[in-house]
Amino acid sequence: MKKLILGLLSALALLPGGMLRSGDVRAAETFAVQSPRRDHCANPHANCHGERYEDRRGRYTKDSWSVYYRGRKVEGASVSSFADLGGGYGKDNWTVYYRGRKVEGASVSSFADLGGGYGKDNWTVFYEGRKLEGASAMSFEYKGRGYGKDNWNTYFRGEQLRPGQSPDGMLGGGYAKDSWSVYYRGRKVEGVSASSFEYLGGGYGKDPWKVVYQGREVPGASSSSFEELGWGYARDAWKVYYCGEVIPGASPATFRIPDRR
Repeated sequence: MKKLILGLLSALALLPGGMLRSGDVRAAETFAVQSPRRDHCANPHANCHGERYEDRRGRYTKDSWSVYYRGRKVEGASVSSFADLGGGYGKDNWTVYYRGRKVEGASVSSFADLGGGYGKDNWTVFYEGRKLEGASAMSFEYKGRGYGKDNWNTYFRGEQLRPGQSPDGMLGGGYAKDSWSVYYRGRKVEGVSASSFEYLGGGYGKDPWKVVYQGREVPGASSSSFEELGWGYARDAWKVYYCGEVIPGASPATFRIPDRR
């Protein structure tokens, strides 16, 4: 195929009027020889966005001499005793690691991964490898969606929430609520009713009066007819939305996402 293409290019260079100059032929030949393949099989570990697939544990690997995290050597780790705990945490007989870096002050014998970046030993709670000051290891639990709590405080992604901002009900998608307020990723969602708020999926939520996307109001959206469609899309009886913004001219009556019913 390569010879055929180069032959055609050479023939074009000889045509009257010079559709291609000889220099163009040489440039085309160089490109054909040197250009790398760009098909999706070039990296068997990548998905269609060029991102590496995550494994089921903490992305640690090892050979006979060293331990690695995402291809980077974990300095000082013991190959023979190293265990992948999940969630980015790992340990050998002497040290606990988070994403390949030492977790200072962690007790190897009692350390466990809790999920969501949280871990603890018998005395201390950690978030992404750093101590969570003031948290009670005895009562601390990970509640999902970035939230953790002990008997006295609630935390979101390692940050302690203020009194009165301690969600008990985890709704999904970053939303949570207590008896008085709704929160999105630890931030209070203003103007919605905790008792009637529901999470719809895809970042959308609503009560009987207001629709929100990622915790912010969707202006003009009709709560009574609003529905989430998937992939960031939603609609009410009058408009179609993408990521909380109106799509001008889109017809809600006929709007569909391919391969969805």
